[in-house]
Amino acid sequence: MKSRAVIPVAALCALLGAGVFSWWKARATPPPPGPAVTTASPTSAPPPRSGVAVPRTPPPAPGAVDAEAPLPPMPHSLQDTEEDGAVRVDASGHLVVTPDLRRLFDYYLSATGEEDLSVIRARILASLRAKDLPASAMDEAVRLLDDYLAYRDAARTFAANQRGAEQDLGARLESLKELRREHLGPWADGLFGEEEQVDAVAVERMKLEKDTALTPEERARRLAELDDKLPDTYRASRDEALRPLQQQAVERELQESGATAEDLRQHRLATVGPEATERLEAMDREEADWKRRLTDFRARREALRQSEQDPTARQAAVQRLLFDTFSPEERLRVEALDAIDAANAP
Repeated sequence: MKSRAVIPVAALCALLGAGVFSWWKARATPPPPGPAVTTASPTSAPPPRSGVAVPRTPPPAPGAVDAEAPLPPMPHSLQDTEEDGAVRVDASGHLVVTPDLRRLFDYYLSATGEEDLSVIRARILASLRAKDLPASAMDEAVRLLDDYLAYRDAARTFAANQRGAEQDLGARLESLKELRREHLGPWADGLFGEEEQVDAVAVERMKLEKDTALTPEERARRLAELDDKLPDTYRASRDEALRPLQQQAVERELQESGATAEDLRQHRLATVGPEATERLEAMDREEADWKRRLTDFRARREALRQSEQDPTARQAAVQRLLFDTFSPEERLRVEALDAIDAANAP
């Protein structure tokens, strides 16, 4: 049975996630449709050439799927989804190794356990062939894929061996970094370089937070310096993700200070534009309707609890009321709110 401390945290995460996503859906413009495509990147450096020593992976074990054979239907977890990631080549037709390429590999590898690794590898190769890559880029992509598969296998072994070992986070990340270079050579920087920068900053932040010898001002200054070490792309995506929370906080302050509905509308027009303002106002109306229905449901539920003496019949009646009043997604929200209320009850 889950403890009372676990349920409220999970419930709160569900509520916060749903709320922020809904706000962001109204704020953002729809992304362009379509799967990942092959693009040219003339200024990007090509991956290691054949003269660079990059560890090679043995061919798949006997029984592997023929790369040219028809593939079985997509596994259940990937059905009705779009391929993630992208493949890029430079002006000379060589592969540009980026995190997007790793995301493409991981999209298909997420089905590990549903189908054999040889089938997954064949799917990735089919995806690469469909992009009509230059011969040199295709050869490099295949070699990188096999080296990446070998790295993943080694990383699983590494993780299993580390269970129970006393090693701080920084040392574990450094060991993982070395493992990547061992299996991927210079390609590791393209696949994991930005992630490793973020990890290194996170480790240093943890140290600063625990350093009791620092004054608050000194800690804030050094944390700001650490933030400057983050990749520009990471900072941009992080700030974009935090913007809905910041906008919501400002709106709450405006409302608490006595701002009128027109004041709030003018603030939104100035910060997010007219189209997002209209969507946010529509969401406000939906939220008001949700609160009204929730209040009505709870009142009717309490009446059932008071009037129905038989526990089994009472529970069945409450469940019918819940299913008749809310959609499946809304029922999850009701259950999360109930869990929070139960945890906060005296």
